[in-house]
Amino acid sequence: MPDLSVTELDLLTFFEVEPKRLDPDDPWPYNDFLYQNTFGETELAFSLAAAYKDVRLILKRSGRMVYELNAMGLRDVCYHNDAGRESLELIFSDRTRLLLFLKPEVSILHEAKERA
Repeated sequence: MPDLSVTELDLLTFFEVEPKRLDPDDPWPYNDFLYQNTFGETELAFSLAAAYKDVRLILKRSGRMVYELNAMGLRDVCYHNDAGRESLELIFSDRTRLLLFLKPEVSILHEAKERA
């Protein structure tokens, strides 16, 4: 199974917080990293087990669940910085992806395309 495109440094850059590690002694990519941020009333939790390509994303607003994603065996996770607009792209297949943005506010774009 090939590695993910995203690196540990990419995730630190994107989330701007130190992750919580499931096992303090296991290095990237063999550990489960949890990134947690609060933006006003919005709480975001993003967990990645890079070696397994597993992701969990939880978005809450005012303490209430708004969005939850549990995905296993993703095709790839990519960090993008396009002219200062940062995003994290979760690629499920050739036809389905999710883009996560944190600035200027937390937003999610989930795209699914028809077969060609």
